[in-house]
Amino acid sequence: GHRMKRKIKILIDAEGRMINLPKISFKTAIRFVRLGLWGTSFSKDKEATEFIKANKDLIIQFLETMAMEMNDEEPFTLVDIQSKDAIIKIEII
Repeated sequence: GHRMKRKIKILIDAEGRMINLPKISFKTAIRFVRLGLWGTSFSKDKEATEFIKANKDLIIQFLETMAMEMNDEEPFTLVDIQSKDAIIKIEII
């Protein structure tokens, strides 16, 4: 069948910080992480940037796996965590 290009949408609201990524393609997400742009453009947050740097390979691997496996799925919410301290929501669209 026709394979839709999946997009990933990320909302993180934790410890008074808000990271809200609009719908971007997996390719774009992977490129951001690989180039380390994530920290500069989305987050003035040193910890998040450090985390992404430290786990760069893992994150890229995760995104690439997702991109390959998600082609046939309906849109769905991958992660939806809401506690009193944090909201983390990752949607595959």
